[in-house]
Amino acid sequence: MTAAQKKRGLQIGAALLGLSLLGFIFWKIGLTEVSQHLYSIGWLAPLLLVPQSCVTLFDAKGWGCTMANRTNPTNRANAVHLSLLQLSLTRLAGEAINNLTPTANMGGEAVKVYLLRKYGVTADVGAASVVAAKTALTVSQVAFIVLGLPFFLYRMDIGYHAWWIFGSVFALAYGFIMALVRWQRRGIVEKCVDWLRRRFPRWSRLERLQGRAKQIDEHLFHLYDGDAKDFVAASLYHFLGWVFGAVEIYVFFALIGTEASWMDALIIESMIQPVTAAALVIPGALGVREVGGVFLCGLLGIGEGAGLTLMVLKRAREAVYNMVGLFVLTRAGYSFFPQKVSAS
Repeated sequence: MTAAQKKRGLQIGAALLGLSLLGFIFWKIGLTEVSQHLYSIGWLAPLLLVPQSCVTLFDAKGWGCTMANRTNPTNRANAVHLSLLQLSLTRLAGEAINNLTPTANMGGEAVKVYLLRKYGVTADVGAASVVAAKTALTVSQVAFIVLGLPFFLYRMDIGYHAWWIFGSVFALAYGFIMALVRWQRRGIVEKCVDWLRRRFPRWSRLERLQGRAKQIDEHLFHLYDGDAKDFVAASLYHFLGWVFGAVEIYVFFALIGTEASWMDALIIESMIQPVTAAALVIPGALGVREVGGVFLCGLLGIGEGAGLTLMVLKRAREAVYNMVGLFVLTRAGYSFFPQKVSAS
């Protein structure tokens, strides 16, 4: 069995595992209560898309901050100013690929660089902005999880040991963030290309990528070491996006007629992040996120039916925005299938 066949087998196995978990949770809870909750939404269903639209705008604004890089003279001279709508649609296209394919949330990043080139953004600036935005998104996600942890411990009535649990998590989070930024400041892209050249010496394309890797590292260096205001601003915008994810949960519960506090919404949204991150190999964390969401709702005293309905609504909203992203890709001329070359 070749490496490609093994990889394909693992992807199929991961997808089947996710489908099995999804089928199990629906079998355990049933469709009756979920259907009743969905029916109660009625004509208010369009409101389900409003919170995520705010998340999309915040994330796009954060990405735009990483493209500014005002301290880099080269980037400033060749800057291409994109509107918030263009950034939002480009990001939706990339996230659609991340959500629908088992690429560990990385396949969509290449798509974003591809679409940025359509707008006149050079590949090195686009790639650097994607790396920096992904880093800012990760930093803000870790900060959001740390924010939700003390509320979770409080709701679980864990008082005596809460200080060292929170302290340990905070120390790990801080160390992870510092290591992630420090790793990129040391020319991570060029080092990755060098490693690939040593591993695959006959791959001639890597020689052409060497110069571009240096340019990407230069953009990242200026972003982190020149003036960190852009990176901090990007992280703050992404953090607001995570916060509006908790607002979305509160709105969803209100629409289906389930009582839940703002604290409960914050806990569910923040604590579901590690669960989703642990299932990167499963497309969209299918099944894993549903089981995790129902489990968290149960811990907070929210009915399993309401918890599963919440996860279904989040999937439905995600599907709508994924379709928008795929539409953007097709309009940009991106093909999902290999092109046939006609014989002349």
